[in-house]
Order: sequence, then C-alpha cells, then structure tokens
Amino acid sequence: HYKLLYTIFALFGPTAIPVYFWGENPWYALFVAFFFRTVLSLNATWSVNSAAHMFGTRPYDKTMWPVENMFVSFVAVGEGWHNYHHAFPWDYRASEYGTPLNLTGTLIDLLAKFGAVTDRKTATPNMVKNRVMRTGDKSHHTYGTDEGRSAFTTLWNVWKHPSNPSYNSIYTPKPKILQSDGYALIPDELKQSERDEDILSKENEELMRRQQEEENRTTEANQIYNKLSKYIKEQQQTVPQSVDELLLQQTNNNVDKEALMQGKAALNVVDCNDNALVKRKVAVDAPSSTSSH
Repeated sequence: HYKLLYTIFALFGPTAIPVYFWGENPWYALFVAFFFRTVLSLNATWSVNSAAHMFGTRPYDKTMWPVENMFVSFVAVGEGWHNYHHAFPWDYRASEYGTPLNLTGTLIDLLAKFGAVTDRKTATPNMVKNRVMRTGDKSHHTYGTDEGRSAFTTLWNVWKHPSNPSYNSIYTPKPKILQSDGYALIPDELKQSERDEDILSKENEELMRRQQEEENRTTEANQIYNKLSKYIKEQQQTVPQSVDELLLQQTNNNVDKEALMQGKAALNVVDCNDNALVKRKVAVDAPSSTSSH
C-alpha cells in the first residue's frame, strides 16, 4: 500500500493543512510543503553516504571511511552515527546512543513494545568496548583518551563541537583489506572470541591496562619536556645583573672595561692573528662644572 499511503501522507496531507487552516495559496502549499520538503529530506538522507563518510571521527574503527557525524544524525533523524553502523552492521540501532540522538532507534524500540518489531539484535557493551580499544581512533567518549578526543579540526577553527558540520578527525584512515568472509552481518558469523563475554572481558582489561601504560608514558614524557622547556626559557631570560658579571661571562670579547664601566663600549676590529686593525676610542665626556646634590 506504499503508493496509496505516500499520496495521502506525503502529498495531500502536508499540502491540504496550510490551505484549509490558514487559507494558503494551493500552489505555494504544494511547492513548499511537498516539493521543497521532499528535496530537503532526500538531501538529508543522501548526506549519510556523503558527509557521514567524510567529516567526523572514527571511535570504533579507524581503518574505514565512515564517521560519526552529529549534524548528519540530526538532519537524518539518527542515521549519522555511521562508523558504529559499519563496525556493527547487524545492530538494529545503527548507533550506540538512544534518544534524542537516535530517534530512529527510539521509534523501533517503541514499536517493539507493541509487538510490531521482534528479534532485535544489538552489540553487547563488551563487544563495543573491545572494538573501540582494538581499532578505534581513541576519540570515544568513554574508552578514548584526552589526546584522541582533541585530535580534530573545524572550519576556521571555530565552533569546536561535534554538531559542527565541518567537525573532522585530523587522522586519515588506512582502509584494510577485507577477508574472504567480509564483515559479519549477523552475530552468528562472528568469531567465538567476539561472542564470548568472558573472553571479551579479559581482553578488555588487558587493552585498558596497555592504554593506561601508554598514557602514563606519554604523561611522563610531557612532564620532562615541560621541565626542559621551562629550564631553557629561564636560562634565556637570565641577564647579568652587573658589569662585573658580564665581564666574567665574556672571555676574549675585546671590550674596554674602563669604557664599559662608564657606560660606553669600545669597538675593536682585529684580524685572524688578533692584530688590531681599527680601534674606536671612547669619547669621555668632560666632567660637569656643577655638581648635583
């Protein structure tokens, strides 16, 4: 009954409402409520296979092009979490999130309560965590790292939020070569290790331990770098406090000490054998006839 339902709910319904309730011109109602709305909704749907493969992050699998794009998810009613969808293509939610970020999944859950939907398949929390730790780009909100979450860029470096359409990871994926069996489409095609919760839990603990060690090494390296930078900066900012300190620090500098003590320096030009070629004498000001008190 698709054609009949489409004609009623997509064509006549949206067009008739403005005409009936506030006397809109039928042509205006037709072009705005039907044609213009259809163009917007179709482009929003198509953005799933364009923008959601270009602008965003890859918290579940950094070896594939699909990304997590909040803006696309908003305009496509929850279909913009594309990296998750490709990592777990058999998950009916196509996302790790629920309402309000995934209205499509929420609608399916609502229909399931009335018995209209059955046999929903989802990835378990251990599956998600294991995939994030193994193949993600470390931008995951829970299992990622601060460095991974900050590894993004935006247009003109403003509006630094995932809802920005230009929000994008700084890393370029390196697509992997699929095995002969391809991606798993249903849980039954997954490897035993990817379905056994005990195995997943132990592997997750090991992955978390390795990630913590890596973060500790990075933190230690950053601390050493910061201390070294601070020391170099302090040394560069250190200046002699007196003429005597300057004279002690500079050896063979060919500076006239007497002139330096008077606040004036003599410029000496020497050859390779230290033979004086030009020596500029310091002009000593005549003593003032009056003394200040």
